[in-house]
Amino acid sequence: MPTPTSPNPPEPHPATTAFYSTKEMPDSPKPANELWRGVIISAPEKATLSPSRPMVLLCGFFRVQGGNYPKDDRLKVIAADISTKKEYTAFLGQHDSNPDVPPPPRQPPNPEVVKRMVFSQHFNSDIMAALGLPWANATYKVQVHFGDLRSNEITVQVIVQ
Repeated sequence: MPTPTSPNPPEPHPATTAFYSTKEMPDSPKPANELWRGVIISAPEKATLSPSRPMVLLCGFFRVQGGNYPKDDRLKVIAADISTKKEYTAFLGQHDSNPDVPPPPRQPPNPEVVKRMVFSQHFNSDIMAALGLPWANATYKVQVHFGDLRSNEITVQVIVQ
């Protein structure tokens, strides 16, 4: 057990809690136009990790017509290591810290109104922590699923310093 005055403190551990935000970021992908519907993602092609920079930020955006909004509205990220073919999956977003408390009652929206609505949202997540990716050099193919919708596929090379 190291003492508090140990000359060689342990290396800082990468972030263990996944960062998640719904704010538009400078690197957020932009849809082609107002009529565009779907899911689009972006991330650095090369991401260099270090103890002071332990994240690979995946930025995304979806826009869905109300009638096509998925019943299971969780964003699922999938990353496949190109060399090992190992696949990592996780759901993105905030986790309910108290799932035993039911949400307050509310009147369901009119289905005809919902069909005419358009839902859109930015999303950003640290895929290292969200997916539990190994802290090692690797190249991943990354995609996000939102119900039946599939994003573009991107390649991210992780380089550990």
